[in-house]
Amino acid sequence: MSTDTLPTTSSSAVAEDTAPPECVSAAESAVMLSAGWTDYVTLRDNPDNRGLRMTFDDGLLEIMTLSSFHELVALLIHDFITEWRVARRIPVRPAGSMTLRSGESKGGLESDQSYYIQHEQDVRGIESVDLNTAPPPDLAIEVEHRSAAIHKMPIYGRLGVPEVWRWHDETLTVHRLVDGGYVERNESEALPGIPLEKLRSALQRRMQIDETSLVGEFRQWLQSAKQQ
Repeated sequence: MSTDTLPTTSSSAVAEDTAPPECVSAAESAVMLSAGWTDYVTLRDNPDNRGLRMTFDDGLLEIMTLSSFHELVALLIHDFITEWRVARRIPVRPAGSMTLRSGESKGGLESDQSYYIQHEQDVRGIESVDLNTAPPPDLAIEVEHRSAAIHKMPIYGRLGVPEVWRWHDETLTVHRLVDGGYVERNESEALPGIPLEKLRSALQRRMQIDETSLVGEFRQWLQSAKQQ
């Protein structure tokens, strides 16, 4: 496998019939065609690429870096989920941005956050979850801050992720997997009862109010609701 670097560009680049490198510069964002499953696995498992996000879709591989703006949104959603599950005593195993991949489905990606909820007991005590022997996370968070060349929802569907929360164009939507495709829902089935409107309000105000205050407001609301 070639160790040449990919073309550096401010937008996605396409390299056809080019052997993927073993290590990719963190300053690059690229799309490669003619990348096979073995190429993807080799790149993904290289420790030097740990800070990069990779999306593989049956021969198309996209490599992207994340902005701090992107991370802010993902972490605020995660903090609200944490407050909710602790207040409601819901057993949850956060899986972070673990790589979800399957050679059978010819797809792989990293969500911004992911959680085992209904299947928490199935993965409890397992240090490294393998989708070949364990179920996929019950909930994945997908923050789309900038355009991606590969549409990820079909990959989530092939991997069998039951629910995806998608943040796109300043809007948070909930999608449930139904017959292999996603259908938008008003409420979450993975976390029944979670007040999504309060999360949406916090996301809208994140540029004016610090995250600690936003999470603190939600915690106070949860405590008040518990006393009623």
